[in-house]
Amino acid sequence: MQFQFIFTIFSAVIALSTLVAASPNASSEGSSTNHLAKRKTYTGTATWYKPATEGGPHAACNGAYIDDYSRIVALNAEQYGNMNGKSKYCHKKIRIKGPKGSATATILDACPGCSYGDLDLTPVLFKKIVGDMNKGIGKIHWNFV
Repeated sequence: MQFQFIFTIFSAVIALSTLVAASPNASSEGSSTNHLAKRKTYTGTATWYKPATEGGPHAACNGAYIDDYSRIVALNAEQYGNMNGKSKYCHKKIRIKGPKGSATATILDACPGCSYGDLDLTPVLFKKIVGDMNKGIGKIHWNFV
């Protein structure tokens, strides 16, 4: 009788520990959500600008210094958010793919005239991703890394 009681308690403890181990916790849900956000691909148009002469050498994100050779992008106004403040996307790395190739860049600026999904690239990035600067625009796909 006592053996049966101990066996029943032992079985209950095993069953409960299995349920606890299988339940999701907050940290695993958060990392799963971040992982899914990183996999989302945005589609848009790439344009180019020269920060030194068009918009100024200080980025919208904390006034960081940028130039025509910086591997940075200006994010479209809709995704950037408040154009008078720092976006939640400032300093985030993205991977951009276009007809000529792909590159990794950092969001440091804002593009008031760009539509959702669009990016304004520095010349060094535009040449690598789209190609000929005389085209002026190119279709792109990008995601957070």
